[in-house]
Amino acid sequence: MNQQHPHIEIPAVPIGRITNDVIAKTDLMLKLIAADTNIRKTEEQTAILLGCTSGILRRYKKELRRMFSIPDRASIKHLAAHPQIKHAIESILMRKERTDKLQLRGAKDIDVIMPTGEVVSVENFLKALYPNENVNAVSCYRALVARCRNKKVVKQDGSEAVLADLPAEVSVVRFLRQWKKEFIAVRRARARKNDWEKQQQQFVTRDVTQYEPGELWIGDHTELDFMVLNEQGKPDRRWITAFIDIRSGLLVGYHLSWQPNSQTIAMAFRNGVLGIQLKAYTADNQYKDVHITTVPDTVMLDNGKDYRSKFTQRLLGRIDFEDKARLSIQRITKLHYTTPYHGQSKAQMERWFGSFQMMIKNLPGYKGNVYGNKPDSLKEDLKQKQILSVEQFDVMIALAVNAINNRVKKSNNNESPLQSYLTHQTVQRGIDLRVLDFLMMRSENKVIQRCQVRLKNAEYYSEQLMAFNGKRADVYYDPNDLGLVSVYVEGEFAAVACNKELMGKDERGFQTILADRTRSEKQMREQIKHFRSGVSTTDARMMLLHGELMNTSPVDSALLNKETGSMTILTGFEERAKETQTALDQQKEFAEIERESKKKSTKRKLTMNMINNIR
Repeated sequence: MNQQHPHIEIPAVPIGRITNDVIAKTDLMLKLIAADTNIRKTEEQTAILLGCTSGILRRYKKELRRMFSIPDRASIKHLAAHPQIKHAIESILMRKERTDKLQLRGAKDIDVIMPTGEVVSVENFLKALYPNENVNAVSCYRALVARCRNKKVVKQDGSEAVLADLPAEVSVVRFLRQWKKEFIAVRRARARKNDWEKQQQQFVTRDVTQYEPGELWIGDHTELDFMVLNEQGKPDRRWITAFIDIRSGLLVGYHLSWQPNSQTIAMAFRNGVLGIQLKAYTADNQYKDVHITTVPDTVMLDNGKDYRSKFTQRLLGRIDFEDKARLSIQRITKLHYTTPYHGQSKAQMERWFGSFQMMIKNLPGYKGNVYGNKPDSLKEDLKQKQILSVEQFDVMIALAVNAINNRVKKSNNNESPLQSYLTHQTVQRGIDLRVLDFLMMRSENKVIQRCQVRLKNAEYYSEQLMAFNGKRADVYYDPNDLGLVSVYVEGEFAAVACNKELMGKDERGFQTILADRTRSEKQMREQIKHFRSGVSTTDARMMLLHGELMNTSPVDSALLNKETGSMTILTGFEERAKETQTALDQQKEFAEIERESKKKSTKRKLTMNMINNIR
């Protein structure tokens, strides 16, 4: 043996267990040792080929240093020429590749009696429990201990097993975790559907070079990590809705809003189609407008409810038009959706958002990301309002977008996204601006009454609608300008109706108007309540009623004391009625006299003379 390479004791490895896979992994380890590199990227690539992690690969190297008595962190390049290095690597790999790694070697001689009376091995008992939901390896071990204490664990000779006969807890945990790692069915059973698709399901990396610029766009939106002063001077968060070209990574269009919805998606798509936000950085350190009118063949969107709204699907060609006015318009693109809860489906968009947020994090008002790294100065900035206004913030965002679009990337062959887009573009699809705006309009079916239509609690008037009173119409409106609406009756243009109060107002501005109205009504009610505080409601009502009842005109006293002559004219009927009334009065008088005589207790019979005397 050469004195430069002294002989060391290496555990023997059976030749029959050395497979072609072990030989290939040994050659890879030898190449890594000969290269003598600690570059993380090289180690990760080698670890992937070995089927392990970079941490395990570093442990392999540490084990080699221990076997050959080399200090920690020392170079092992000279071991490549050692005659025993190959056997040492095989020994290390074979310990990792042992055949009984999926077995509980300490539980071969005991069995478990199941509640059904069936006798199974400890391994099968643990395998039956572990795939259940919300069950961990420690719980399975505790269940095994409970069966043993209930005398439901027996040895192969029929005697009862004790706790000392059970495998250790750490062995059970290691066994179940390795079993879960090796068997896809167990991973699928213990994972949610989304986790399975994201972590375990195979996917194919998209080759972006197969697409032409403008062939496929990906759309998404995210909340920016900044506090901005809104129109009312209060801190608020801005959202960005953007579309990115998958071939070049160019952000073709975006839209900033306080809350994303289907309308912000349409606005970002419109900006991307018209190319009005693209600017090229020139040699004189300025940005020059680049108008590229491009209608993509396909648009891929996220699965949010705003992306799946009927308005978005109808705009991009997923649902047929229901209104007659737009039936003749050709679809502008094809619409597809990414896999739900699967970020890899739109990796380019997510990567762009991450780079964008990191680029502008030095702007005032940065509040940190979702991981909780909140700056200490944010509270003081909010207190003193040392943050950007919405106008200033939008300008900075536009500059940042232009900077990213004009920044050279190695993935684009050392070209910027804008350069790559312009270089590889071969076909440019255009669309008439009026048609695009008409497609982006929202529509509602309303009834025309008194030369006006009512939309969003507002009236829109036009004299041209007089001929269509009582008919239903499709009302088209732009949410960014609610002052004017287009009215179509049975697919034919009827008129443009106007609401002067909402001219130039968007939906947010319209909500502000409604809020102002509500606030004014509330203030008026408070004032009325203050005025009423001195008088109860009952007293107020009685005084009001008394005022109504006393609302009369007095009669002049001279008229009341006026003396006038009187004249009575009797007809034949009136004279007979007077005689009849006189006879009735005499009968009543006679009856009264008779009652008076009876009160005097006289029992003699009254005569006419007596009656006359009484009279």
